[in-house]
Amino acid sequence: MDKQAGSERIGLLIENRFELVSAIGRGGMANVFKAQHRQVDLTVAVKILNYDAVVSESELERLRREARALNSLFHPNIVKVYSFGVLDDGAAYLVLDYLEGRSLETLIETEGPPKLDWAMNCFRQICNGLTYAHESGLIHRDLKPSNVMVLHQPQEGADIKILDFGLSRADNTAGKKEQRLTKIGEIQGSPLYMSPEQIQGKEADIRSDIYSLGCLMYETLSGQPPLMGETTIATLMKHMQQLPEPFAQVKGSSQVPAKLEQLVFQCMEKDPNKRFQTVREVESALKESLSA
Repeated sequence: MDKQAGSERIGLLIENRFELVSAIGRGGMANVFKAQHRQVDLTVAVKILNYDAVVSESELERLRREARALNSLFHPNIVKVYSFGVLDDGAAYLVLDYLEGRSLETLIETEGPPKLDWAMNCFRQICNGLTYAHESGLIHRDLKPSNVMVLHQPQEGADIKILDFGLSRADNTAGKKEQRLTKIGEIQGSPLYMSPEQIQGKEADIRSDIYSLGCLMYETLSGQPPLMGETTIATLMKHMQQLPEPFAQVKGSSQVPAKLEQLVFQCMEKDPNKRFQTVREVESALKESLSA
């Protein structure tokens, strides 16, 4: 682990304007700091990737390209990326919106499946953000509950923010926590939410995000991932070969209307051609799913 992963970085001045004032998060692929702009009243988050989070110059260039693309996005349901760079000690970093809230993953783990009307509002906001990103030419490739932030104080009428468009990585070890992480390399994505084509090492497209969206919706409504084996490989095989249990068979699951269940399972079709082909189609189906 980065020897300066924690308090040693406090006080560091980035880009001669952002001063790190406190550590707010620590994970397997990065550490996140609260930072204050030296000249204006602006608080941001700075995510500093661990040294092994970028494995090659080509991966570093990919991060640069995506950070530049994200910098051009302006949508209330997508976290704003201000800049990207590399520190003097070689660690890559991102400067992002500072958000006060908790992840959808944390909410589900601490409170269980949310009420249906809240979940539907959450899904609609995620779809809004994904549609905007897709129509701007960006694919997320790693949509999951931990990459969705539920804000304590809504901004611009939005209380849901999508994080980390293709900017994450992590281990290939087993266990629920580890299987939520992302690996940069031949396979990109998180085993618990990864589409079959991603598992096969194929290029992710809009429909891969739709598969992951289906997994996210399933977990939000049921309180557990749709498919999970005892090891990472077992989980990947399940996504290739098996279907999730119907909601009625999942202990503690919310009462899910039949149309909504059909929508979620269509998102998780193994064959991309059988899924919804755009997130706009998912949005339209969501509106219809609660009708009689």
